[in-house]
Amino acid sequence: MTETTFENAVDEMVGRLHSILLTIQQGGGEEALYSLQQQLIDLMGLVERNPGIEAAIGDLYAAAEALVADRAPCSQPIARKVRLLVHARQRFREHLSAARPLKPGRRSVWLHGNLRFAA
Repeated sequence: MTETTFENAVDEMVGRLHSILLTIQQGGGEEALYSLQQQLIDLMGLVERNPGIEAAIGDLYAAAEALVADRAPCSQPIARKVRLLVHARQRFREHLSAARPLKPGRRSVWLHGNLRFAA
């Protein structure tokens, strides 16, 4: 994969992630969370394993999961959870700038909670 193709693929995935995260912020439920998980797994299949990106992905998913799980009226303040999701998304974007394409024929194993994946 050329550098330009890789960057285009990552940018396209980031655009889809942005849409999914907006849905979650606006009250999206388990379906949106599942879509987020699938997009993150697809992204992990494109890039070399990087501990910073791995931690940022885990934080992003955990923040989204907490927001979806705590939509009940008696839960923690939603504004705080939305703020955590926004900050997690910013850290994810910062770390993603260091992403390198997975070399052909190589396997990359990412381990983070619900996002266990071998590419």
